[in-house]
Amino acid sequence: MDIEVVIADVLTPATSALYRHELPGCLIVHLTVELPEALRRAASRRIWLTDEEFRMLHEADATNPPDSDHRIAVDTLDPRNQAESVARLWEAPNAQPLQQP
Repeated sequence: MDIEVVIADVLTPATSALYRHELPGCLIVHLTVELPEALRRAASRRIWLTDEEFRMLHEADATNPPDSDHRIAVDTLDPRNQAESVARLWEAPNAQPLQQP
């Protein structure tokens, strides 16, 4: 029995490796956003990180991106369009995840 699950997480090289190990064959899609848009979006939500932590996290993502099967720049996409973009990848016959040794 196949079960389709979406895990939304702050994806790092470590979490990506964990998902590859624990969920063999999973499809990893990394959503990216430029810092100004990330700050704009963050301002509309409850704040959990300091400004410094937020910038450090964003910089780490840009300089050391996690292993992923696909990357989608979502700066100009609303939540519906983001979900549709991921769904297209998930449903595409050639969107199989990378096979890890």
